[in-house]
Amino acid sequence: MWCTFTEATKCLGFKSRNSLYQLEKKGALSPYLEVINGQKHLYMKQIQGKTLAQHIRNNLTSNNWIEINDYDLKLYLKLANSN
Repeated sequence: MWCTFTEATKCLGFKSRNSLYQLEKKGALSPYLEVINGQKHLYMKQIQGKTLAQHIRNNLTSNNWIEINDYDLKLYLKLANSN
């Protein structure tokens, strides 16, 4: 599943997109980053056994550590359909 930076911010539990933009600037998001129709998107599923959330956790420093939601599309859809 591909998400824009705004969508990914909400799914991962960040308060703003700035943290994602800083990680992109460092090159930490490059395996998960794709430009689709001129807009940057992040791949939320696993690449080489790690989801985007797991990859981001490994790239955060202690001074900007926050709890990150490990977004699972299948679980989200299941919960949304159960209502």
